[in-house]
Amino acid sequence: MAGIALILSPVVSAGQFEPPINYFLNRSLNGIAKGDFNGDGNIDLVLPGCGDPNCTTTGSVYVLLGKGNGQFTRGGRFVAAPGTDAIALSTGDFNRDGTPDLVVINNAINRFGTVSVLLGDGNGGFLPPVSYRVGGAVPIWSAVADFNRDGNPDLAISVTTTDSVAVLLGNGDGTFQPAVNYTVGGGPQGIATGDVNGDGFPDIVSADECGDDPACRDGTVSVLLGNGDGTFQPRLVFAEGIFPLSVAIADFNGDHRPDLAIANPCGTDGACATVGSVGIMLGNGDGTFQPVVNYPTTSYGTLCVDVGKFNHDRYPDVVAVNIDYSNITVLTGNGDGTFQPGDDYVVGLNPNAVTVGQFNQDNAFDIAVTDRNSFEVSVLLNNRSGHFQGLQQ
Repeated sequence: MAGIALILSPVVSAGQFEPPINYFLNRSLNGIAKGDFNGDGNIDLVLPGCGDPNCTTTGSVYVLLGKGNGQFTRGGRFVAAPGTDAIALSTGDFNRDGTPDLVVINNAINRFGTVSVLLGDGNGGFLPPVSYRVGGAVPIWSAVADFNRDGNPDLAISVTTTDSVAVLLGNGDGTFQPAVNYTVGGGPQGIATGDVNGDGFPDIVSADECGDDPACRDGTVSVLLGNGDGTFQPRLVFAEGIFPLSVAIADFNGDHRPDLAIANPCGTDGACATVGSVGIMLGNGDGTFQPVVNYPTTSYGTLCVDVGKFNHDRYPDVVAVNIDYSNITVLTGNGDGTFQPGDDYVVGLNPNAVTVGQFNQDNAFDIAVTDRNSFEVSVLLNNRSGHFQGLQQ
């Protein structure tokens, strides 16, 4: 890993919290996921990104190994696919050996990307990638679930240039069957899986940046209800807002019906002259959702969301990443599907991905964010009150 440095890089704090811990990788990073990749019981981080500072060579996955105290050490660098930029990833045990593996989204220079599967070796490393096509187009996002109930993890991949979600059924040995594509709205971005209609089968939810609007001003959410055999019903469509980019599933109002949180970078203004928001759509339990309610993030460019219980009140909260303002917003849930005004925390330059986990084993959910243009990862530790050890705005 020549040229890769890992340092603790505090940001000057003017607030009541200590600065985040920043890990400098000297590479542009595009995503983040978590898992215990070396079997020591501590959460590790995996990060897809460029193979060099100028993004001119092979895309790669970088590993930060957790120490169990909220700090991380440098692991290895692993090639995702030759001649590509690794832009997103998810984890799952694809060969059922008890060790987490990776599926990586690769965006090639010629704009015909692939997805690569990297099997974990149990020591924090990964075997060489095996790549799969997903309709000859540009994949964007991935999610993992067992769609046909055979005990093997399957893949769902959003494919923006064909306005579809590709489903690849797993064989249980780390290989996958050819992709089958299902139509969603225009320009699908983030996807998530969950049982949104209560039939016991995992479904797919897609944030469609352009929806059914050729002018790409009115985004939608598409729901693909699973049949339990690896196939899906035609999409259900729900109006969402301007350019939805990411979606997360949780029960925000305690009715045991899955709800949605969606990242909207431009609020309600197609010209992006207003701040972004997190859109909340409460589920009816039958695969349909109530109209969206938007909560401003106070920042432009709300790019992605994740969910965690940050203040120990049993209610799910939402963290949103704001790429234009280089901060994150934490929205505290009230338990009835509504949220308090957000708290903003400064991270690195142009954050673009987030994951939530218990990084220091204190039973409180912490946050890790990739900062694309400062080439680093910011880790914010929870002080168990719902606030984080970072610069609060």
